[in-house]
Amino acid sequence: MRRSRVFVYGKLRAPNHSRRLEGLRERSSVGSASRLSVADRKKTVANGNSDGYRGEYQFEQGRKLPLDEALRQLRSREAELARVQRIGQIGGLEVDLREGAFRNKRSPEYLAVHGLPPEAADETHEAWVARIHPEDRERVVSHFHRSVFGSDSEYEAEYRIIRPADGELRWILAKAEIQRDDAGKPMKLIGAHIDITARRTAEEQRELIARELQHRIGNIFTVIGSLISMAAREEPAAADFAQEIVGRISALSRAHSIVLKKVGDHAPDILSELIGRLVAPYNGGGKSRIEVHGDKVEVGQSSSTAIALVFHELATNAVKHGALSTNAGKVRVTVRAAGERVLLRWEEQGGPTIVSNPQRQGFGSLLVDRAAKSQLGARMEFDWRASGLVAEIEMAAAKLAA
Repeated sequence: MRRSRVFVYGKLRAPNHSRRLEGLRERSSVGSASRLSVADRKKTVANGNSDGYRGEYQFEQGRKLPLDEALRQLRSREAELARVQRIGQIGGLEVDLREGAFRNKRSPEYLAVHGLPPEAADETHEAWVARIHPEDRERVVSHFHRSVFGSDSEYEAEYRIIRPADGELRWILAKAEIQRDDAGKPMKLIGAHIDITARRTAEEQRELIARELQHRIGNIFTVIGSLISMAAREEPAAADFAQEIVGRISALSRAHSIVLKKVGDHAPDILSELIGRLVAPYNGGGKSRIEVHGDKVEVGQSSSTAIALVFHELATNAVKHGALSTNAGKVRVTVRAAGERVLLRWEEQGGPTIVSNPQRQGFGSLLVDRAAKSQLGARMEFDWRASGLVAEIEMAAAKLAA
């Protein structure tokens, strides 16, 4: 991106309307934003009309522009920036925070977003508070005060407003920087208000669909489980197998329920917390039979179902043959982040003594192995120790978070 620095030369002929400018206007030839950079010397520039100015703008490339032409280009850039703000529904604002006061300056784009007339450019702090939706007001105002009068250098909030012009409800994303003096006292807040109504409306629609989907899928799982149980009553020899299938279907149902509850929630789930919810049924009666510990690792929605299936199979095996088949048995689950890899460890203790490795791999073990490899890209190892099974699962953190 090519940049050019503007230098000011010449004498001024406006002694009654001058001001000190401690910088140079530096503008990129790409984009519409501009900013001031500190100069190595101070210049006095006429405030207002440029008549009487006997000088030129000297560019580093050696090209010269008359002051009027330079000002015309600057105004053009500012107009482009205003246009971009209107298109993006972004409004700028400044708040003078000195002496605990809130002296506001709103841009025309801000006024458009909030449905305010031009004379509201210097509106009071109380006028802004009054526009906030009653259900959001206390939360937003208290957060604003904590950010300003605390030590924060940034402020961000999402909330609803009711526009005075048409009574329409709009969602606002407010983002700002807080400037402070050397003692940490707030001096100025500079930021933007972004209209995110379309995004929030789409999220609410997705959440509604997700709740309906969760209800319908739950019904399907219930019907399938009932059909299998009914068929097993006519075939007693298949009763154990049918019970295992119904258990796996129930595990999938719980996993789908957990995943669908996250739809519309952009915050990622935490693996240890997800596992804790999945094994909660085994920790009933005030007993903590399965303990989950470890690092804070993110897990995505697409990986949650596979994780649920894997841990259902491990827990089911522990109940039937392992640590959870005795009153004293326990399981410890550990989550460890190792760079770009994630290690999961399932360790059983206090169960029946294991004499040897299983002679054959059962259907459940095959299911776990396939789910881990195909959906998680994981590597699994089973160590059948005398004290209890130790299963280790290693997978890529990026794959897990997807």
